[in-house]
Amino acid sequence: MGLRNLYKVFRETRNAAREQATLAVTGDSPRASEVATLLGAQRGVRGAEIVLSVSGDRLTISGKAVEDAGEITLSAVTEDAVEHHLVPWVVGALDEDYLVALAKGYPPFRRAVCEEIVRNNARQNAVVGALPIPGADMPVMTANQARMVLNIAAAYGEELSMERAKELLGVLAAGFGLRALSRQAVKLVPVGGWAAAAVIAYAGTLAMGRSTILYFERGGQKVGEKEMEGIRNRATQEAKAFVSRMRRK
Repeated sequence: MGLRNLYKVFRETRNAAREQATLAVTGDSPRASEVATLLGAQRGVRGAEIVLSVSGDRLTISGKAVEDAGEITLSAVTEDAVEHHLVPWVVGALDEDYLVALAKGYPPFRRAVCEEIVRNNARQNAVVGALPIPGADMPVMTANQARMVLNIAAAYGEELSMERAKELLGVLAAGFGLRALSRQAVKLVPVGGWAAAAVIAYAGTLAMGRSTILYFERGGQKVGEKEMEGIRNRATQEAKAFVSRMRRK
C-alpha cells in the first residue's frame, strides 16, 4: 500500500475512534443493575448515545447511535447470556460508525464488534474480488484490510500513530498466507473465475481479521503458524459457503 493511501486509511480510522459511544442502562429493578454492572454501563441517560431500558426480562435499545431500535428477551442475567445473546444483539443494532467507539470504551463488546467489522470487510472484499476488472481489486481490498486491522486495534484501545499503524500492518500482514488460501480456494471452487477470486478475497480478509483479534486479545503475541493454518482452513470453508450463496442470487 502506498504511503498516501495508508495515511488516508489511518486518518479515517483515527477519526472513527474519536466518536463517542456512551452506554446507559435504565430501569429500577435489580436486573437492570446487574446488566449495567456486567456491561460496565452508566445508570443515567445523560450524555448516552446508546440506552438499554430494562423492564422485567425485556430490554429495548434506543439512542442516536442506534440504527435498528428493537426489543430482546433476556431470561437470565448471567455472563454467558450477556456475552452470547445480549452483546451481539446490541452490536447488530448500532450504526456502523459507532462500533469502534463502543468497543474502545466497553471491553465486553470488543470481540463482537471486531467480528462484525471483520465480516463486513470480508463481504465487501468478496464482492470486489468477483468484479471482472483485472488488477482493479487489489488496491481496494488492501485498503479495506488495512482499515479493518486499524479499526480492530482502535477497538482494543490501541493508541495509533502513523508509525505504529505501519508497524502493525507489517506484522499482521506477514501471517496472511495468501498462497495457502489460493491453493485451498482452487480445490474448493474448481470452476475458477470470479467465484475462486471471491473465495480468496473473503477467506483472506476473514483470516487476517481473526488473527488480528487474537493478536490484541493476547497482548501483542503473534499467532503461531499451526494455529494460523486452522484459522485459514475455517475461513476458507466459510468463504465457500458465502460465495455459494452469492452464486444463487
